[in-house]
Amino acid sequence: MKILVVTNLYPPHHVGGYELGCRDVVEQLRSRGHAVQVLTSTFRHAATEAMETGVARTLQANLTATAPPHNKRAECAQLVAALKQFSPDVVYFWNQACLCHWLPLVAYWHGVQTAFFLSDTNFVSWRIAAWLAGWAGRNPIVRGLLGNHFLVRGWPLLQNQTCHFASEFLRRVALKNGIALDPRTSVVAHWGIEQAQFTHTPRPRWPVRRLLYAGQMIPQKGVHTAIAAFAQVAKEKGFADLSFSIAGGGMHPEYEKELQALPAKLGVAGRVHFLGNIPRTELPQIYAEHDVLLFPSEWDEPFAITPLEAIASGLVVVGTTTGGSGELFRNRETAMTFQAGDAADCARALRVLAGNQKLFEQISFNAQLEVRSKHTLAAMVDKIEGSLLGKFEN
Repeated sequence: MKILVVTNLYPPHHVGGYELGCRDVVEQLRSRGHAVQVLTSTFRHAATEAMETGVARTLQANLTATAPPHNKRAECAQLVAALKQFSPDVVYFWNQACLCHWLPLVAYWHGVQTAFFLSDTNFVSWRIAAWLAGWAGRNPIVRGLLGNHFLVRGWPLLQNQTCHFASEFLRRVALKNGIALDPRTSVVAHWGIEQAQFTHTPRPRWPVRRLLYAGQMIPQKGVHTAIAAFAQVAKEKGFADLSFSIAGGGMHPEYEKELQALPAKLGVAGRVHFLGNIPRTELPQIYAEHDVLLFPSEWDEPFAITPLEAIASGLVVVGTTTGGSGELFRNRETAMTFQAGDAADCARALRVLAGNQKLFEQISFNAQLEVRSKHTLAAMVDKIEGSLLGKFEN
């Protein structure tokens, strides 16, 4: 099968884990004999960099408020050129945030089969459905070209089309938004990892002494809540050697400055260590050096990759169950959970975990078993590949 993947960011130029997951899937599909080309943005790409085989970085991604508006004609022309050059069996749309919203419609107009991997609650493609439908309804020429099937709630591209969801939570959001899904090809494909890269380091993780946060430094990830919770516990008797490492960065420098100043304000200066952005190749070593992953997300987290990596590496997660996280985190079974945004509740969960070795070891065992059995990259790609083949080769 020939697959054209269209996505906003593609490694090595990326912001979060979902872009890394996209590359993992692309490489897996290629290893299974499929021809896969990637069309992505110029984000952080220097003109002097060598072009990667099978990756075209020509689209514009407006990730900042000061970015110039999309040149829709030029953006759509890039996709049309890729369609003509590659002649894909399917155009597989991944993260579309900050890309020109017309790209999926261009594929539709050119009669190319489409599929969508949905890993974000933004559902940017769907948000403009009402505007497009209203515009088409007021324009008789456009209405005649598109047909009345366009004038339904939700974009027709997603009506009874192939949609792959990173969590059951995201599938429920789609149904709530009135999207009619094709049950034959629309599947939940939870994120999976190459577990050989994140093997459990055979060393005692008890007693709990080293906490870790790994991810983007943005407010909705709740890093401030994690620092506040750590400060509460760290000053208590019995936790004098507790430390907290924060690995990651982002595109919110003011928020990062606030976070870096917070430990001193809370009386734990010198015990919170900011590691900065860590290359993925170095993450296994970071996981090996820590005992507990704090996952304090405060938004409707679709389904995160970092906890899978940490669990496979032997860490126990203390996290929130917002969005799709509850499909992995079950309190006192596969994680210790707490109320999003509640530092006191996070501190409580940490105390309980740090004070009960049997509970710690049972959670670790259960979580690792679940990740090994349900969240491999191969299992994820099996669902994606089976859905695509079932749709486009029958």
